[in-house]
Order: sequence, then structure tokens, then C-alpha cells
Amino acid sequence: MIQLTILHINDLHGRVEQLSRIASLVRGTRSEAQAAGGHCLFLDAGDVEDTTLLESSLTKGSAMQAILRGAGCDWATLGNSIPMRYGPQAVADLGKYFGRPLLCANMLDQHGQLLAGLQPYALETIGGLKIGLIGLTAPHESYQIFFQMDVLEPLDVLPGLIERVRLEGAKTIILLSHLNSLVDQELAEKVRGIDVIVGGHDHVKINPPIVVNGTIIVQAGDYGQFLGRLDLSIDPETGKVAQHRGELFPVGEEIPDDPGAQAAMEAQRARVEQMMLHEIGFLNDAIELTSERECSAGNLLADALLERMEGTQAALVLAGHWSSGLEAGRLTQGRLYAANRSTANPARAKLTGEQIKQFLRGALKLENAQRTLHALRGGAVGMPHIAGMHVRYDLGHLEHLEVWVGDEPLQPEQTYLVAATDMEFADFIGYLPLPMTQFEFEVPTIMPEVLEDYIARHLPLSRPDVGRITASS
Repeated sequence: MIQLTILHINDLHGRVEQLSRIASLVRGTRSEAQAAGGHCLFLDAGDVEDTTLLESSLTKGSAMQAILRGAGCDWATLGNSIPMRYGPQAVADLGKYFGRPLLCANMLDQHGQLLAGLQPYALETIGGLKIGLIGLTAPHESYQIFFQMDVLEPLDVLPGLIERVRLEGAKTIILLSHLNSLVDQELAEKVRGIDVIVGGHDHVKINPPIVVNGTIIVQAGDYGQFLGRLDLSIDPETGKVAQHRGELFPVGEEIPDDPGAQAAMEAQRARVEQMMLHEIGFLNDAIELTSERECSAGNLLADALLERMEGTQAALVLAGHWSSGLEAGRLTQGRLYAANRSTANPARAKLTGEQIKQFLRGALKLENAQRTLHALRGGAVGMPHIAGMHVRYDLGHLEHLEVWVGDEPLQPEQTYLVAATDMEFADFIGYLPLPMTQFEFEVPTIMPEVLEDYIARHLPLSRPDVGRITASS
């Protein structure tokens, strides 16, 4: 029998400290397995990146891939955090900094080709046994709407992929899945020939492993809280798993850092420090941020959107795009991107006057503005901010909201071309959920880039005016 130990993580989301501890566990386990005549693979099931980590945000995720590789990871699949935020262009750098392509067979560009930085599968030979590792990521309609990408359904592509890797000599098939645990179970039920599924995406802890139709399914929760371990005894003739044992090991603060992971972290921090030194310009005034009232940070973003999206008559935006304000003085790219890490895309949409009022009625309620949401990484939604408009309201009678576009009173039935982002009208905000097909997006541009361009055109920048939204006494 061939003894194979699979170590696995998923949905790390920028927790580099945990990754360094995980790397120590991996290094020790790998040494033990090899000393006993066995073999070890360390696999990541996607979403190692996150905007909460500045190094990840500034590099559009590629720094995390470099650190993951430095931590000893053998293969990783593509999650949704990078292509959904930054588009297909960012994926190539993920593979570049990981040192080999990520595994993902179902994400295609507008020409039907696999994205640069990806490969559909890999072959590993251990003890004379050839193993096929196939990668798949979760389809989402936004890929097509924003980026004209085509993400194929797993059930449509997996049987052919299994046949293909078997023709290349693979006897054991491992699916590295960023699909979610329910989809993993459905695939195990409907697709023959999968020996192991290492899963991710829905942040589930599967302990011990579950077996569906002969397929072993594992997942290690999220944020590096656990390292998954799956020990397999594999028949070298058939490639079938004769025995298995799996569990999740807590990753506590008592575990020492791994030198390889630490070295990779330092290299990426040095890389990011150089990026952060790029000077954008000078701020005459501090740009303050608050979730309690209209603020200059929100108005700056509204002004930038209105100027960016040509032909729009007004802009609507929430202050929740910001993480912090900006101090007066020299402004570098690092300071800007630390203050605003929003990956929302600028957009324009046709809204009726009544739709604009509906949005404002919800957004002006202080209890709504001060909500902290997981989708905003724990940040507050923030108050609404506008450009090209003026608003007067009585908090006790929001149904009587008064709005002017330019110098003209807002007309409920009239249509207005409004600048905003995909965030303002998202379901998780809930003020005016609209289908994304109603918007014209500028992709892959994200909000810090909108701000950087605007500030560079208006140097030296002074604090934007406030008083665009006033409460009646």
C-alpha cells in the first residue's frame, strides 16, 4: 500500500499569522511521513487572499499566493475573491507569484480560453502511483455580467476531465474544489471516479470526513483555525483508497512560526513598501470619515464618481467604501489604498426620481448607516453621500424628503442617469436592490483607482464641501 497524507486548508482570507503556524505543522508532518516511507501533499482549496490584509489588497492577491507557496503549499485552486473583485487580468499574477498555475478547469475568458495563470489539472507521481488533481471554482452570474467570463458548470466539465487525466495515466483522482460542500456532495453522487474532494467556499468544518458514493469529502473551516489532515492507504495497482482517516487540528498561538513562510512574508512586505511610496499628490486638508453624518471622505468619493462616469447627472455613494480618513499633507498610494480598499466597480444606471428617494429614505436612517456587515469585512455601511444633488429631510418624516438635481426639484417619474457602484444597490445593503444587468460598469477599475485618478487631477486637493444633505429643524 502507498501511504499518502493530504494536508489541506481553505478560505484563509489573509490570515498570514495563521498560515505561518500552519506551515510549521506542515513541515513537521511532511518530515514524519517521509521518514515512515510515506508521502505528503499540502493543498489549498481557494480564497487565501483578502482585502483585510494590505499586502493582499495592494497586490490584488498575488502577495498571498507568494506567501502560500513559501509556506510549502504544493497546489492551490482558484477561489472567487480575486476574479470577482478585480477581474480576469488579476488571475495571471496569482499563478506567477505562486510559482505555478493555479488549478481551475472551468473559468474561461470571452474567447473560450482558460484564463492565464490557470491550468485545469496536475499530475503527481508518488511511489510509482500517478495521481490526478483537478481544480474547479464556483460559477457566479457576476463573472459574465462584469467581465464577460464564462464559468462552466462543474457537472458539465468534471466527467470529461476525469477521463482525460485517466488517459494520461492517473489512477487516483483528487478534486480541489472551491464550490461549497453541498455541491461537493452532489458531484460525489452523480460523477463516477472521484476518490477525494478537498473542498472550500462555504467555510464548513467537516470532521471527520464524510463519504458519499465512495468519495471522501473534507473541508477545514476557514481563517486558518484548523489544518485538515487526511491519511490514505492506496492500492498501487488500482489507485483505490483502501483505508482513510481524517481530522482537523486546531492551529493555536503556541505553534511557532515557520521560517520559510516568514521569509516569504518579509519579501512581499518589502515589495508592497515600494509600491506604497509612490506619491499621488498633496492634500491641503484632512479628509475625515464618520458613519454618523455627512463627511468629506464620502463627498470626495461622490465627486470622483460623478466626474468619472461621463454623462451622469448625479452621484450616490455610501461612506462604507472607506476604512479610514486621510491626514493632510503628502499623499502616497500606500496611504490611499490603506484608507480605501473597496473593490467595488464604478457604474452608471438609469434611476427614476422615486427610486433615488427610496434609496435615500433607507440610507439616511442612522441605525442603517451604523450597521457593520460581514460583506464589508466588519466595516460600517456609512451615511449616503451625493454629488450633483442637494437633499433636505426630516428624520421623523422621511416620506417628505426633498431632493434637487442641479437646481431643479427631483421629479418622481423622471429618469436620471446616476453614478454609483455595485455596492449601493446590492442585496446585502438592502435600500434599493437592483439587478446588476441594470448597470453599465467600468471594469476592472476599483474605487481606490477612481480616487487616485481624481486626486491627481485636482492637486493640491482641498476638503470637499459639506452641507449637501441637510436635516430640517
